[in-house]
Amino acid sequence: MNATGLVVVGSGVAGLYAALTAAVRGLDVVLLTKDALADSNSWYAQGGLSAVGPAGVAAGDSIASHIADTLTAGAQLNDADAVAIMCTSAWGHVQRLIGAGAEFDTDPSGTFALGLEAAHAHPRILHAGGDATGKGLASALITACRAQQAAGRLEIREHAFVTELLTEGNPYAEAGSDRPATMVTGVRVLGGEGQSDELHAEAVLLATGGAGQLFAATTNPHGATGDGAALAYRAGAVLADAEFIQFHPTLVSPGGFMVSEAVRGEGAVLLNERGERFMQAVHPDAELAPRDVVARAIHAVRAQGGTVHLDARAVETRHGAGFLARRFPSITRELSKLGYDLAAEPVPVTPAAHYWMGGVLTNDTGASTLPGLFAAGETACTGVHGANRLASNSLLEGLVFAWRTVVNLPSDLAAATALAAAVTNSAVMQVMATRPAGAGNFDGSGSDPAETATADMGLAELQDLAQLHLGVERTAEGLRSALDRLACWRVTGSDRASRERANLLTVATVVATAALERENSIGAHYRSDATAAPQPVNGHLPRFGRALAATAATQNLRTKTLV
Repeated sequence: MNATGLVVVGSGVAGLYAALTAAVRGLDVVLLTKDALADSNSWYAQGGLSAVGPAGVAAGDSIASHIADTLTAGAQLNDADAVAIMCTSAWGHVQRLIGAGAEFDTDPSGTFALGLEAAHAHPRILHAGGDATGKGLASALITACRAQQAAGRLEIREHAFVTELLTEGNPYAEAGSDRPATMVTGVRVLGGEGQSDELHAEAVLLATGGAGQLFAATTNPHGATGDGAALAYRAGAVLADAEFIQFHPTLVSPGGFMVSEAVRGEGAVLLNERGERFMQAVHPDAELAPRDVVARAIHAVRAQGGTVHLDARAVETRHGAGFLARRFPSITRELSKLGYDLAAEPVPVTPAAHYWMGGVLTNDTGASTLPGLFAAGETACTGVHGANRLASNSLLEGLVFAWRTVVNLPSDLAAATALAAAVTNSAVMQVMATRPAGAGNFDGSGSDPAETATADMGLAELQDLAQLHLGVERTAEGLRSALDRLACWRVTGSDRASRERANLLTVATVVATAALERENSIGAHYRSDATAAPQPVNGHLPRFGRALAATAATQNLRTKTLV
């Protein structure tokens, strides 16, 4: 048994940035990741980092415009305060990244090259290495974290898979008080050699990424199995906005490689099987409409037996031979491996699961509804994205709120988290807890965990079910069918693969329940049997959370700070 101050779980941009910030500030911190440091969703991010800086302001952009675009893309379901925090602080984090060794692309004059992506009113997207921004930022942060490790200020454990959050009774909880009865005190870890260990901590920060492997068609790497959300849910934390899963419009099919939205930002268009553009009749912004709109339009064409291709030939013609290869070197290289030439021919595409707006409900300093448990990045639900994430806001959100979590940790962390009590907060007031959903049937001992669970679940079966019933379009009938099937499945075994399947089963159950209970359509959640938009409740569009244990959804969300 070991002990530390802060455990950070996950090595994407949010986890790396949190660990680096903690180490620099002198905190006792351990960074855990289930594979190597570079194995994360962030590493594969082709898009960029949205931020309004001096050059953008000089060209007519503004922080207010970035905020407005984020709220519009999120269908106004966002936590507006959290959006303002993120957009206002964005450029400061660009400067911190540069200080940590990151390099952003510039034009010939040395000015930052700013790209335009869907649903942004102005070019404000910073890139690194053209279409390898995630890799560029993660590489810089990994180098900085390794330097802190070498200096003895950061402990890094790779191939350390967290299988459980350790909890114990809150010694400060009293009968009738609003202080949570349970607090998180550490993690149980499965090592690369199969050994199990416990690491006790005053605080645990989950930054494990998303759950894209729930679907057969996804842009996410194999490690995106919803680990953090499932761990938090089984420990009793609230998950919020679980019904909102963003589907990226342009996964190459066949091939399974995602083509960044930035390609459409440069002018590429979508064509149906007759070689005709169709997005102009769907949305005023055509191919640059919000992702949920574009994904549904492509889905509709394919559902009628048609095909959709991404055509960038005119972009190459306009800018001259070799432009696409220079602007998108990684995409060009990967498409070439699949036999496609973006500059010479349209490329077949289909929507694919890309980003989960839902996750562990947190306030604007990363605190979950369980004392001692924090979350950042795609694992968290800060309310920033609302019903649909604006392009290139994900890296930014991970950076902003990972940093805010660390810098707002109190000096006497253990006592502060144990004493945490309910407070008012806009992120709190707009989230309503609903009846619990199951956690999925999992028993690491190999025994049957539930009488109704009679069939062992395979990953492909779950992915096919999610693709069919939890995808771009949903119906009550399909969601009920999915929940019936999910209740029959079980996962046994204590190895990593079994535990990852169990995590996905937990997430699938929560997502399906949330999608069934939201009987309207908004953003990335579209019910073809309930297409009407939701109506405001007390002046706000309702957001929903759910917890495995009967608990107040908001009892541990701390007050906002001014940092």
